[in-house]
Amino acid sequence: MLVLLLAAPALAGGGTTLFDDGEWRAVGMGAGTMAVVGNGAQGDFAALELSYDLGAGFVPVLRLLDDGTIEPTLPPPGEPGATAVLGRYFECGGGLSDPLRFVSLELPEKTKGGGRLELTGTLSNFDSLVSDKLKIALPAPKADRVRVELRYKLRATRDLCVDPERRDTQEEFRIVELHTRFLSPASHQSDLTRYVKAIDLDCDLFGDCDFDRRSFCAALENVTGYVIDAPNKLRDREIGLFHTSNAPDPTPTLTIEMYKPSPSSVKPQGFVVQSADPNARNVAFWADWADVKREHKLGKTVGSFRFTLEAEPPRNPSCDRRQN
Repeated sequence: MLVLLLAAPALAGGGTTLFDDGEWRAVGMGAGTMAVVGNGAQGDFAALELSYDLGAGFVPVLRLLDDGTIEPTLPPPGEPGATAVLGRYFECGGGLSDPLRFVSLELPEKTKGGGRLELTGTLSNFDSLVSDKLKIALPAPKADRVRVELRYKLRATRDLCVDPERRDTQEEFRIVELHTRFLSPASHQSDLTRYVKAIDLDCDLFGDCDFDRRSFCAALENVTGYVIDAPNKLRDREIGLFHTSNAPDPTPTLTIEMYKPSPSSVKPQGFVVQSADPNARNVAFWADWADVKREHKLGKTVGSFRFTLEAEPPRNPSCDRRQN
């Protein structure tokens, strides 16, 4: 389970412009451990801030931090809200691993057609997992959408074991983990989770079953415990962490769209740590890889991953069922 409060990332001050083609701008910010290269410039930064010109000047839409944090932000009046990290798992006989960090990022010489920005890089948790073929793509943002496409393959840097005892709580391998805050209806960044699950309607004597798709929502509460009661595997690609209104601030809704591993091998789950700290992110919500192999040998591929993270304005989604 999640047993610590997660502090919100914070950076201040100016930076070093590494890319600017009049459409996109990339600025390295603060001294850190993430090696970034772009258009002949390079440095070790705490964050890379990507901004896009929607017609009225550059506005920040995404920050990538050296600790692995991914922070999308909608153009104004949007406010920064939930963030994401990648690739955490429970080690057999151990605890929850650190998330994957951005070791290096390389910016292109120019953007693709249609304003698409593509980066490459390296990920590692500096213990057991590495990817040296990270690809991040950002289609041209819109006023109501910022989309981040991620693709990478993870390799074991030592023998590792994914704890099978975490299967019942859907947290053996957290492919993507979202962090947000919920203290009360008057103080939060997100307030609802949603996914579409498969419902068994009827099975015959031969084991052939009919299925239905039902959207399932669970409201966040400032009570220590898991978010979803008995989650099912996904019946479509999306897992949503919603902000259902513009109050108290217009922080975005974030959705994860799974392509690889298959959505049918993924379950959603989350955990809340009761808190009164307005600066803490006391909620984690993740896509669990339910079919992950338990044993992985040094040098072998752990898995291939492809998914998107999308920020959109607050909205209240439809729900076929709500958790009581």
